[in-house]
Amino acid sequence: MNFALHATRMSFPRLATDTVQRAHLIGIAGNGMQSLAEVLLARGWSLTGSDLDPSGTAWLATAGVRIDTGHAAGQVPTNCDVVVYSDAVPENNCERRRATELGLSQRSYPSMLGDLMASRFGLAVAGTHGKSTTTAMAAEILDVAGFAPSVVAGGAPLGRNSGGRRGRGQLVLVEACEYRSNFQHLKPRMAVILGIEPDHFDCFPTREAVEAAFAAFVRRLPADGLVLAHASCAATRRVVAGAPCRVTTFGVGSAADWRAQIVRSIRGRYAFEITRRGRSLGEVALAVPGRHQVLNALAAAALAAECGASATDIASGLSQFGGLRRRFEVVGHEGGITFLDDYAHHPTEIVATLATVRESYPGQRVWCVFQPHQASRTRVLLDDFAASLHNADRVAVADVFPAREIVAESDMNLATQLASRVRAQGGVVLTAHDTNGILEQVSTALIPGDVLITLGAGDIRKICDAFARRLRTHRAAS
Repeated sequence: MNFALHATRMSFPRLATDTVQRAHLIGIAGNGMQSLAEVLLARGWSLTGSDLDPSGTAWLATAGVRIDTGHAAGQVPTNCDVVVYSDAVPENNCERRRATELGLSQRSYPSMLGDLMASRFGLAVAGTHGKSTTTAMAAEILDVAGFAPSVVAGGAPLGRNSGGRRGRGQLVLVEACEYRSNFQHLKPRMAVILGIEPDHFDCFPTREAVEAAFAAFVRRLPADGLVLAHASCAATRRVVAGAPCRVTTFGVGSAADWRAQIVRSIRGRYAFEITRRGRSLGEVALAVPGRHQVLNALAAAALAAECGASATDIASGLSQFGGLRRRFEVVGHEGGITFLDDYAHHPTEIVATLATVRESYPGQRVWCVFQPHQASRTRVLLDDFAASLHNADRVAVADVFPAREIVAESDMNLATQLASRVRAQGGVVLTAHDTNGILEQVSTALIPGDVLITLGAGDIRKICDAFARRLRTHRAAS
């Protein structure tokens, strides 16, 4: 199916999300919630919001959104049409209870994404790794092709406020998260599955459970839809076996309908040829570093092409994609030291990111400050995390960022356990785990030519910024 050939015959009734309304967003500082807010603001909605930590939302305040710090029942406007809450906000939250008392409509973040996609031509990007980047890459290609999609994603492109934007066309492109089976609220016409690995152990305790969730998501596709599946991922192949629609595969250097053959790499930036069922679509050169980005770019190219984008659109869109915040982001250079920050919080992602550091900064000493995200993930994958950190010359392990969970007493020393296992594999690991201790130990040992990267899905970026500020202050004083 080619969207470009069928768009004129499709009917799109007016939706509730098309009508200007008033909404209150609980947990508005979350990346996905900010993206949703940007789309709603562009549609003329009036918004308010609250968050325990509203840092990063200054742009929303500038746009006229009143944002309260913390949660309180009195912060819910009595005249709002809908209260939207993020995954981090429990049912007993005081603002949600107040909304119930007022008889206000309440919607979760993923259900609002479902509303945005309903009766539109929906595109969804799912998978354990690479969702945000692939979504952003596909958006870039579709923009070049003139489709102007609406986009909601968790990662913000460099230079933009969020990963959300309202498009002019009828395409709605979203990042489809498997956490708590949130992607079950979506009903896309086309979907990408980048790969499946155990990750969210607080809701999917077994491999079978997470695969069942993905299989249920795939079954939501219509008979005339399409699922693009990672050919080299056995779990993905199992999941799409029961798809009710056409299945097309993609892979790097493997047997697949869509293939990428790497041509060259220069300091971690890759160029590759794309073929579709044996026919070459030409060469693509990426501006973002990392071998893993080739697979993301191939998936984005296949999705956009199935919508009608040309080979020229694909090459142009991918070459001008500059990356996302917190995805191998260069934070700065101070005193001859390079500071990087990345969202990697799973062993597979850490391996890929540290490999990219080595390719991009050959011969330089690599420091890695890793903040584990969620105790459940850290506990189950402890040995995998230890192995993944081995490619750094010096490692610091910060205390676990709990995120949505109450950490048991037995898990309070997970950072110490992880550090010990890295040492047991021959790694050099600092003794400090608290933020101030890590700052002290690393700052005194950094020398010109070093590369420091902070990794994690929590608030680890604050450490990276603090390193740069400290060096800048010391250099100015000297």
